[in-house]
Amino acid sequence: MMRPLAPADLEAVRGLLPYTAAHLISALGEEAALALLGRLAGQTINVPKHPDNNPAGSRKWAMLEEIVGPEAMKKLAATFGGMPLDVPTCLKARREARDRAIRAEFDRLTMQEKYSKAQAIYEIGLACRPPLTSRQIEKIVDRPDAEADTAQGVLF
Repeated sequence: MMRPLAPADLEAVRGLLPYTAAHLISALGEEAALALLGRLAGQTINVPKHPDNNPAGSRKWAMLEEIVGPEAMKKLAATFGGMPLDVPTCLKARREARDRAIRAEFDRLTMQEKYSKAQAIYEIGLACRPPLTSRQIEKIVDRPDAEADTAQGVLF
């Protein structure tokens, strides 16, 4: 499982988030939205409108409220209540956040600790969870940060 997005990651990867994730962040706030994206990524949830309409809705309300908090749950219900919500996985943004963290660690190891490229890749490989191969890490450190998708300008 890929590490969850953290508030510190958002500025760098915001443009790589799917629309639904951006909408959740706007509606709930960063902390609550990231908690929801971290715990329920890839799931479709039927968001209850009220905390006590029926037993199933009450259980769902309590579960969601535990994840996002009481105030954010009210906002979630007001925005998505009564509808199924496909919680995005944010795979592109998560990968980019992971890759940036790997490149930052690589830079620290090679520039500050004076490790060779091979030794730095080896050390990063030992620390990565889930594990990555040395070749995967080498490809990550050899490429630049991804740019967020922006509106494409005129080509010709």
